[in-house]
Amino acid sequence: MAGMYMAERFGAWQVGDDAAHGRVEFKLFIPDRTRAPEQFEPHPARPRYGDPRIASVRVAGDFQHHLGQTDWDFDHGPELTRAPHAKGWVWSHRSDVELPEGFYQYKYVVRFEDGTLRKVGDPCTRYGGREHQNSGFVIGGSRPDENTVTPVSGGRKHLRDLIVYELMLDDFTDEFREARAPLDAVRDKLDYLQHELGVNAILFMPWTAWPSASYSWGYIPYQYFSVEYRYANALGAPSEKLSWLKRLVDDCHRRGLHVIMDGVFNHVGDVGLSGDVANGFPYRWLYQDDADSPYVGQFGGTFPGLLDLDYHNGCTQEFIRDVCFYWIDTFGIDGVRFDNTTNFVVSDQGKLDSRGLPRLLEDIRAHVGDPRFSLTLEHLDLSAAGVTNRTGATSYWNNELYQRTFDALWSGRIDPRILGALDTHRGLEPDKVATTYLSNHDHSHLAWQAGARNGDGALEWYRVQPYAIALMTAPGAPMIPNGQEFAEDYWIMEDDKGTSRRIRPRPLRWDFKADSIGSAVFRLFSTLARIRLQYGGLRSDNVYPDRWEEWQTQLDPQGYGVDVGRGLVVYHRWGAGDEGALQRFMIVLNFSGDAQPVTLPFAANGAWEDLLSGWRVNVADYRFAFTVGSNWGHVFFQ
Repeated sequence: MAGMYMAERFGAWQVGDDAAHGRVEFKLFIPDRTRAPEQFEPHPARPRYGDPRIASVRVAGDFQHHLGQTDWDFDHGPELTRAPHAKGWVWSHRSDVELPEGFYQYKYVVRFEDGTLRKVGDPCTRYGGREHQNSGFVIGGSRPDENTVTPVSGGRKHLRDLIVYELMLDDFTDEFREARAPLDAVRDKLDYLQHELGVNAILFMPWTAWPSASYSWGYIPYQYFSVEYRYANALGAPSEKLSWLKRLVDDCHRRGLHVIMDGVFNHVGDVGLSGDVANGFPYRWLYQDDADSPYVGQFGGTFPGLLDLDYHNGCTQEFIRDVCFYWIDTFGIDGVRFDNTTNFVVSDQGKLDSRGLPRLLEDIRAHVGDPRFSLTLEHLDLSAAGVTNRTGATSYWNNELYQRTFDALWSGRIDPRILGALDTHRGLEPDKVATTYLSNHDHSHLAWQAGARNGDGALEWYRVQPYAIALMTAPGAPMIPNGQEFAEDYWIMEDDKGTSRRIRPRPLRWDFKADSIGSAVFRLFSTLARIRLQYGGLRSDNVYPDRWEEWQTQLDPQGYGVDVGRGLVVYHRWGAGDEGALQRFMIVLNFSGDAQPVTLPFAANGAWEDLLSGWRVNVADYRFAFTVGSNWGHVFFQ
């Protein structure tokens, strides 16, 4: 296992591999600039910057009764001993008594030079506690971290060959999991995702622990090496927290499903002190003056209400790098989606600072050594393609098709820019692709937006059909947020104005898949997924017209482009199939509520087949006239 923080077993680990009992060793690392100058930069305004001013450290928890003490007795808990480390200091303690098999919780109590005491979690714990932001460790258990990883059946594929399913563990399993851990229950639906819907990759929204027992989307992490307790807790089996995730990843891989982790590495939850108990990211509170912690502080942009990680400092860069290495090496994930990357990419007059995201991507790329390992940026500004090209990233979240879709569903009128939104490879180097979507976890469901203007929600589900066809026939890697495939229709505010009411449960209502609306939408998405995976030419970067201006509101003389008045979009796609033969596709979409006559231009004469309906046409003179049904489309293939 690469990476100092886990390779040197910081945190709490069982000594030995006895399944019935064992001692435990606690190790807490603190960097020191005098030993490793690259660990952090000096701060002229704070002469003690980087100095934790720790006088002593004890550990207490629910294991103490096995030592002849009282559980959670912080005054008499075992004391850690400080020893030099090449990059700082390590405080450690190995228990004299063997503990029986089980799951245990603990916290450190730190005494600082000014005499104050503070109870702090372990920044390197691999197990979060049941409550009070405790840390945890396991004696015995199934040792998933020591097992070999199961590779993806058939080998990893390039991101352009994937259809990604964005999955929120809590919402996805809410209706059927009962008392099981979400990480266990989600396995019930893997056959559905693979064989019924037809995706081949899952992007799991963050599974790392957050500082609350309540529902969360996971974007305020505080224990980066730990699986969120809410996701991994099952009755009677808290010691199997890591096993649930390992088993899930292995099951995905055996089915050929890629696993992509959502990583939140720009910021942590900005949670404060409650008396002498520190809440939130431990490496902030292991310093007498939390402002002296080199792990937190502004590096690039800021996110209101959250605490930024400071990549000016080598200790932060190395810590997050090792977090990524841990999830890659231990669980065998196939990619990382990086949240909110605009805030930890710093550019000065067009030159990127090598620290922060660029160095993190470079380190991961070198560590993995597989160009098919995906590194996707949530970089929601106009520099996204450029940053993707200039770093080790393989993709970025392209927001344009979502924007054109939601605007058109509301106004009832397509924007000429929708054709440009389909040319998702524009501005990217050949081996890079955009990740595209009609919506994601940050927005309302597509089906809700379809009828929002009339207060009908998913009752106007049929309006989503041409947009779905557009998504699945465009270049890039299409992404489907969970529930979109059967017309879930939750609304979510776009901006909560600082009220913190935006993050809310949206449990999937699985019976929707069987009703008249859900079944129709599901048939379309599953058909489109099958088509995209079957025809490699649809996964190429090629699209024509590859330029379309906002003033162009009618089809061009050849019959390509956008007709705003009639709600028509016509474009050509082509590329090599999986066997190397050229494949051509002529696509016409009708976004209007009326059937529209069209004379469709074809790239070649001869027989063509509509892959959606099986309708076969014989084209002569490179033209074929017919009528496109309302809110529908055709994907002709030769």
